[in-house]
Amino acid sequence: MTAQPHPQIDHGFESFIKEEVTLISSLNDARIQQMMDYSKQFLDKVFPLSKGSHKDVRNYVVYYQHLLAFFEDGTQAGLKSPKQFVALSGHKEDPTSVVLKNDEGYHVEIIFNPNGKRGRRDAACVDDIQVETKAMDMGDVTIAANDEPSRTHWFSMVRGDSEITTTKAGKRICKCIEKAKSFTGKDGEDYRI
Repeated sequence: MTAQPHPQIDHGFESFIKEEVTLISSLNDARIQQMMDYSKQFLDKVFPLSKGSHKDVRNYVVYYQHLLAFFEDGTQAGLKSPKQFVALSGHKEDPTSVVLKNDEGYHVEIIFNPNGKRGRRDAACVDDIQVETKAMDMGDVTIAANDEPSRTHWFSMVRGDSEITTTKAGKRICKCIEKAKSFTGKDGEDYRI
């Protein structure tokens, strides 16, 4: 049996597919924005600025041993608790990430990438916000491959559900990144997590 040439593609269907792809893309954009907004609200609760909100920040820089957030009107604010800033990657004037640490000792990394999928849409170029999850009780979510409670795992707040899957048995598993990370501490020394 020989293959028959395909008839000309129905342009009505092609148009329909283009519309669906555009709709899905806009839904993905809306979801990304919702996740980013939620993540910045989390930063406002756990790592509040001395004034203003992380959602209104246009740029983060490190000045001496302090994290400064600059707003669109040119004003700036530091963290309400400056000791929460502990490390960075990249240059102080243009960091690729900054690391904050809460009172319980957990770290949060704010990752900047002006060319990233999320960073190119964000005023401060925030591409991801990752939370350290070692030995953390995440309710009904199990951290995958967590064979040693002392291992560090990183959960992406912005990607969110793409890292949490549900097994056929109904068990929720976080496929978090299991990785040791190295930074420059605010004092200039190596800072490893």
